[in-house]
Parts: sequence; structure tokens; C-alpha cells
Amino acid sequence: MKNKGFTMLELLATIIILGILTSLAYMGVSRYLNQARNATYEDFELNITSGVTNYLIDHSGSIPSEGESLIVDVSKLVCEGYINSLEDPNESTKTCNLGSYAIVTRNKDTGYNMDIDYEACLKCAGYTSPACSKSITGIKRLTKDANCEVE
Repeated sequence: MKNKGFTMLELLATIIILGILTSLAYMGVSRYLNQARNATYEDFELNITSGVTNYLIDHSGSIPSEGESLIVDVSKLVCEGYINSLEDPNESTKTCNLGSYAIVTRNKDTGYNMDIDYEACLKCAGYTSPACSKSITGIKRLTKDANCEVE
């Protein structure tokens, strides 16, 4: 009597091949997800620097003096509508608003031009910008108003 179907060895080989293909696909997808997450963090940093630039255009009296620095909290920028809330790509129920800030440094001015540098310190779950390692003690800090709630 001839039995039609697969032998145990053929089924085992098929399962192994499918397992290998699945693991390769998972590694490829996870690599793209990490790249997308990192691109999101970079965009957040650009949003912070853009938001603080716009804030200082509207509040020119807050621009630091030559040779000094200023810290502007992201929660202040969100409260005042300069940037949207930064939803953490690692944990969608959390934001990167609290603890993140922009460092504004005014260098030596040339003529009528101000030489200002902007750096973003982004603190999210599982990610911290390199700018966060700078010492910020003794620098004037602008924080959100007490009546504004930001997560």
C-alpha cells in the first residue's frame, strides 16, 4: 500500500526553513524599526531647536548676552504652542516633554549679526541626546508656567 503525504523528515526540513526565513525577516524589520525610531528622535531634536528659535524671535528680551547661555524647557515650548507634544516612539503612552530642554548659547557677535548656537537635549525612554551630557549648572532656565499642564 502506498501512502501519499510527507515524511517526518520532509516536514522537519520545511519547519526549519520556515524558522530561518522568519528569523531573517524579523532581523530585517527590527533594523528598519530602529532606524525609524532614531530618525524620529533626530526630528524631535530639530523640532526643539526650531521651536526655541521661534520662541526667541517672539521673546527677544530672553536672548542671552554675548558669551552666556540659556536653557529653555521643552514643556515651556509645548505649553506656549511653539512645538507639539513629543510622543515617545518607544512607549506611546509617554512623552519626551519632561526633562528635555534646549541649550541656547550666544557666542561673539559679528557686526549686526548674533552668533547663536542651539542644542537639543532630548530625554525619552531608552534615548538620551549627546547634548544632555553637558553641564547646565548655573545657567538661567526658562520653565513652563504653573498653570500649564504638560505630560
